[in-house]
Amino acid sequence: ELKPTFSTAVNTWQCDENDHLNVQFYTEFGHEASAHLLAGLGLGPRAQRASGLAVTAADDHVRYLREFRVVDAVEVHSAPVEVGERHLVAYHEIRNPAETAIAATVRRRIVCDRPWPEAFRVRAEAAKVALPEVAKPRSVGALALPDLTLAQAPATGLIEIGRTVITPDECDERAEFLPRHQFGRYSDGAPVLWNHLGFDRSAMQERQEGSVVVEMLNHYRQPLRAGDLAVVMSGLATFTSKVLVFTHFLFEAETGALAACAEAVGMKFDQNARKIMTFTQEDQARLAARKLRL
Repeated sequence: ELKPTFSTAVNTWQCDENDHLNVQFYTEFGHEASAHLLAGLGLGPRAQRASGLAVTAADDHVRYLREFRVVDAVEVHSAPVEVGERHLVAYHEIRNPAETAIAATVRRRIVCDRPWPEAFRVRAEAAKVALPEVAKPRSVGALALPDLTLAQAPATGLIEIGRTVITPDECDERAEFLPRHQFGRYSDGAPVLWNHLGFDRSAMQERQEGSVVVEMLNHYRQPLRAGDLAVVMSGLATFTSKVLVFTHFLFEAETGALAACAEAVGMKFDQNARKIMTFTQEDQARLAARKLRL
């Protein structure tokens, strides 16, 4: 049985140029829901500190199924779907309580530096549910993303879409970069990537055409911390007549080490009709010339 783990309402500042909730906040909802789920199983933040356990996210898979608009209510219900000696996979179901359909799903793999306490494992096993079909990967997970360094990235065709500094307000209580802001960096740089692929994002916006992401899979490789320098390198892995599969690589700039990498499924979006658009033959020829060499 899924348990309530998070609730809020959508604010204006959380919405993007499509007038709907930006992708980074679904990750934040899942992040906070994960903490409440673990607490309900007897291993919340205070219990983790008391036990000396280091519990972190290994990856997040998100499917964006329906839009949230300003002032929409948000509820998250959660349960474990897999429990191992040192890992747990959490399923988060995100809904607008005014609607019956699921708005989004988050599947988070959580890892611990030591075996889970026995009492926690027993509770987690008892609380397990089956992962619904709607939450399973659809267009991500097939790519073998390499462990690149920043110096190696340009040779694959990846381009820089963001160069920033990690600020303290973007970090958690351990001064580590929050997952939400990793997704935010990918989202913030997306117009640069679309421009690189030959789509003038400013002109698209004037025609009331946007870009949306319908699925993402992010792998957390090593934490970034407040004060670190970050660079995001991105590119096009593959495409169809309606779908683009992007890859994002987040690096620590001084060492060139890989901090995270992601697959993102994007589409062109008619902001008036609220429908997905088809790429022209000219678009597809241009996209083929810009595919990555991973």
